[in-house]
Amino acid sequence: MKRIIAALALCLALSGCVPSSSANRQTDEQGRVSGTFTGTGQGKQGEIKVDVMIDHNQIQHIEILSHNEIPGFDTAMVQMSDEILSKNSLQVEAVSGATYTSKGFLEAVQDALDQAGIREDQLGWSDEENEEQEIECDVLIVGGGGAGFAAAIEALTQSDDEVTIVEKMSFGGGNTRMSGGEFAAPGNWVQLQEGIDNDSPELFYEDLMKGGKNLGNPELVRILADNALSNAEWLRDTVSVQYRDHQSWYGGHTVARTLWPVGDGPQYVETLIRKAESLGVNVEYNTRAERFLQDETGRVIGVEATRGGRPLRFYARKGVILTTGGFGANVEMRMQYDTHWNKLDASIPTTNSPAITGDGLRMAEAIGANLVGMEYIQLYPVNNPATGNYYFLDYARLTANALLVNKEGLRFVDEKETRDNLSEAALNQTGAMIYELIEQSVVDEMQLDETIEAEVQRCYDQGVLAMGTLDECAAFFDIPVKTLKATVDRYNQYAEAGRDPEFGRTDQLQPLGEGPYMMFSAVVSVHHTMGGVQIDPDARVIDTEGHPIPGLYAAGEVTGGIHGANRLGSCSIPDTVTFGRIAARSALAMK
Repeated sequence: MKRIIAALALCLALSGCVPSSSANRQTDEQGRVSGTFTGTGQGKQGEIKVDVMIDHNQIQHIEILSHNEIPGFDTAMVQMSDEILSKNSLQVEAVSGATYTSKGFLEAVQDALDQAGIREDQLGWSDEENEEQEIECDVLIVGGGGAGFAAAIEALTQSDDEVTIVEKMSFGGGNTRMSGGEFAAPGNWVQLQEGIDNDSPELFYEDLMKGGKNLGNPELVRILADNALSNAEWLRDTVSVQYRDHQSWYGGHTVARTLWPVGDGPQYVETLIRKAESLGVNVEYNTRAERFLQDETGRVIGVEATRGGRPLRFYARKGVILTTGGFGANVEMRMQYDTHWNKLDASIPTTNSPAITGDGLRMAEAIGANLVGMEYIQLYPVNNPATGNYYFLDYARLTANALLVNKEGLRFVDEKETRDNLSEAALNQTGAMIYELIEQSVVDEMQLDETIEAEVQRCYDQGVLAMGTLDECAAFFDIPVKTLKATVDRYNQYAEAGRDPEFGRTDQLQPLGEGPYMMFSAVVSVHHTMGGVQIDPDARVIDTEGHPIPGLYAAGEVTGGIHGANRLGSCSIPDTVTFGRIAARSALAMK
């Protein structure tokens, strides 16, 4: 019920259905205020407008309605929103490198509180309510994303134990909600339907190791490769995830082996949540875990947390599973650990949920967990310059035929390369801006105008997409049309000959038709962090001395050592499910 209320409130806020004025102000017998109030502040690039939802003097949700801040800097507002919600206070620090944006955001929230008639010292709970609460369960999961809910479902289907998830946001899903939900599985049923019979766990293992530059832990990679298919079948048969009857291919995979869920990441996550709820999971939203609790032997027995400034303690009788994700939305951590790109400051946006700020990593490190591979940070090469998020339009390049060109109208890379190589090439182009060109037959074949109609319209509105002839597309983006036409002609000659001497492309080396065309601009964004806490094959967290930390398990992007220096596309969800389920079984057995 809590999740339904929180989700309903969020949906109302997002849709604009919540009345945003003092007209909806309500007070109880103690004079505590409830309602949704609109505030404005002055950011670096203009006005910032927010809706602040308040329940009995507690800030429940902050919705950013509009702003003109530079992509990348706008994530500071969401990070600060997270801090405000966890403390139920505006006494939070500005985000480093985004001082003016932070100041404007705080002004907007303060203005909303003024509209509500609430002073800073009136926020919070009564003295009686503010006493520390203790909540017990058998298995405690910290982080309500894909790995967390997979672990919860496994624990609840294998036992009658009490399972609680602590999630700092007002809704579940984490990065998984923002993904396509793709799942690489060798020998899957769609492969067989399409006549792809040359795949195997061994081949998948080799692709994973090669894609990670042979820096992944072979034992963990083997577990992932060997269990991918059975976990895909578990999602289909036990969790009721629905998959399209189409097999996708991603760079670095020898064969097409990727399942694509109906409704992408959002529907995939909602399916996990519904299943976990039907099994009786208890989810504590708007609750921020801050520190692990250990007994006198060093065993992890729970976490200290806060909700709206109210202290809470969660105790686990059997085990605690850490599933808080990576640190892609934390600029300071990116810059601290990055040793390759040397440019991951606030000017580089992220595809991540703003909640992915490395909280769990810091908590684990504080009790001696060993962090591995933290320097390996993956960039995604094709993202919307207006938001930093990746395009679903880019599936044309991933699964069909598209070209990537630079500001000069020239190809600069094999469009089917791995993410790291594509990103490296894109960053070296003029202004680090690139453009994807899709021909109308691909648009029609993939039904892009229909399946992602909302994204197409947004891109038009944001000025990052054009459709028409090559002349019209080139003019829209100020690209030399003669060069662009020559590039397309040259590529078509390569396709007809079956050989690309410039960049060595072999996959879907097919001519582009006469048009019309769809073209959109793109930038590189931080996408995935391969580093994290070290785990063993039982998903137990390992300390700096090489020993398991009793009672603590981990799964998903918070872990390190599985994907080496680079994660192949569509391998994140298999990771979260494989090790989420293993972590649940280990916690139940108290390994």
